[in-house]
Amino acid sequence: MKRILFVEDNELLLELYGQFLAHDPGQWHVTLAPNGEAAVELLRQQTFDVVASDMRMPGMSGIELLTLVGKTHPQTARIIISGLADQAEAADSLKSTHLFLPKPCGANYLRATLARIASLDAYLKDEKLRALASRLRTVPSFPSLYSQILRAIESPSSSIEAISKIVAQDPGITAKILQVANSAACALPQKVSDPGEAVQHLGMTTIRSLVLSAQVMSNFAPGRLLGFSADALWAHLMKCAGIARAIMQSEHADLADVEDAFAAGMLHDMGKLMLASALPGEFAHALGLAAEKKIPLHEAEQQIFGATHAGLIAYLLGLWGLPVGIVEAVAFHHHPEKSNLKQFTALTAVHVADYFAHSLNEDYDTAPLNEAYLTEIHLAHRLPAWRDVVANLELETVDE
Repeated sequence: MKRILFVEDNELLLELYGQFLAHDPGQWHVTLAPNGEAAVELLRQQTFDVVASDMRMPGMSGIELLTLVGKTHPQTARIIISGLADQAEAADSLKSTHLFLPKPCGANYLRATLARIASLDAYLKDEKLRALASRLRTVPSFPSLYSQILRAIESPSSSIEAISKIVAQDPGITAKILQVANSAACALPQKVSDPGEAVQHLGMTTIRSLVLSAQVMSNFAPGRLLGFSADALWAHLMKCAGIARAIMQSEHADLADVEDAFAAGMLHDMGKLMLASALPGEFAHALGLAAEKKIPLHEAEQQIFGATHAGLIAYLLGLWGLPVGIVEAVAFHHHPEKSNLKQFTALTAVHVADYFAHSLNEDYDTAPLNEAYLTEIHLAHRLPAWRDVVANLELETVDE
């Protein structure tokens, strides 16, 4: 049974949250706290799988509470339940929260979201996946440059100049950011050579995603493997991220969800780099098996390792406490039906974008598009429109 702590200063809402899960006996053990201080006391006495808190409360705010939870109980999922006006503030507090739920939050939506978290948690705790992760020579710590970017964005005195100086500390990351800024997807009238200009054009959330993906890549340096290229991987990640963001925008998704899709697109295949670096012999075997049998690489990995590159990078991102939407999109991008949240999310966009990006290059690694999943969430009819989105992006690339 999962344990959840609801924190809310409105007595009626607090009681309502408890009642929402009363219809799921044996699944959730619910504890209620009227404020942040009471929640902290409860957290000293026991651990919780999920802490869901209101944003604005007298005394300790929800962000302050969840920041503390993140430090003292890093494996606990952290959710803000608040008004839509607070969404941007919650999204910027990436290290403090995993998920934002808007008020009013209905019982069905809350239960579906918690089921989504539970399914992801079960996936990341799979013994074969953990065994594979334990075979890495080292598990990288939370990227330092990315952490600096987060702190700068959260600072009241944040500025383009300050972010640019942080980016400029790493020439490799600077080069990748300039590469993205000058890509066709940005459609800038002239080439950008100054990091400050790139940051201004791309925006803080995109920079945050690019820095994270570039730092993950810099942690792993694979040798030369037949059939694997780190440069080709980066090109695929950029293409997938751009398509995922365009698909989200075509569906008029919230900005935070659009950026989650872009971040997940930039990260979803980084597990290949981790395997190529840490276990090159077995990864080469998986590459050969995929090429020989004409099957997607993740199926070959499952045969060789008992887990896949998607699970491996999702496991790392989960350890770092990234938002559930990003980790879910990375973990399930080959099998979106594994998510219990049956609606359009960043996962949907990344799954479709990954298929399109591989198909454009006629890769053997192209995983099948799960049209049954798209039908289940009532979006199969949008495939022609999404193909047009991809065609337009490709046309811009040709015209560049």
